[in-house]
Amino acid sequence: MDFHNYLNMRKVPAYMVIHDLIKKSIQDGTYPVGELLPTEPELEKIYKVSRTTIRSAMEMLKEEGFVEIKQGRGTMVLDHRTIQDLNKVTSVTESLRRRGYNVRTKSMYIDIIPASEKLSEELHLKTGDSITRVQRIQLIDEKPIAIMKNYLPTFLVPGLPQFTNKFSGLYQFLEEHYHLEIDGAADKILAKSADFAESEMLGVQPGTALLCIHRICYRHNEAFCVDDVSILGDQYELAISTNGRYK
Repeated sequence: MDFHNYLNMRKVPAYMVIHDLIKKSIQDGTYPVGELLPTEPELEKIYKVSRTTIRSAMEMLKEEGFVEIKQGRGTMVLDHRTIQDLNKVTSVTESLRRRGYNVRTKSMYIDIIPASEKLSEELHLKTGDSITRVQRIQLIDEKPIAIMKNYLPTFLVPGLPQFTNKFSGLYQFLEEHYHLEIDGAADKILAKSADFAESEMLGVQPGTALLCIHRICYRHNEAFCVDDVSILGDQYELAISTNGRYK
């Protein structure tokens, strides 16, 4: 298909289309991290658009943290993995959106299960108490990136199953609909290789590196939510700042 016919079909500004195409090339490694993008004249020839269009697309990519424009040197590709600051309570979905990704839920299933011994201990419940479980596969720009499982005491979120596929970011939904605000969290982080089921859900090969986060969320110093997230390791990293030295 002719590129300009493609632009007309999309009915969006040309710079947005160029932004999306270059962003995709950065994410799939066509333009590697640490390398310079083709020059503006070269990009004009590649995409057959004006320099103004190229510059507008570059400015968007710069604002999103994908590139750094170095005067006299060119435009360098930055590490585009999403960084989650563990010094603040934020969700994977919120962190991805802050990096400019289009995040949506591919599949969601909400059901009621009895609390296991481990969950009852973490949430200070009795074994067998009612737990509402939320299971999701999150996409960024239509590609699977994470498998998410969340567990909440059912008495705190009555009727939650009726909202299946009605939200993407759970924390924000809990705040807006149930007035449950998270003011603290305890995270355990580990790396593992994707098993067959996980690889099928994420569209990767078995053995692909996953970053796993097990989180207990608190409000008013009481645990009320447990999260288990498995996310593609090459798309995500965690940032932690500490003070002082443990002796």
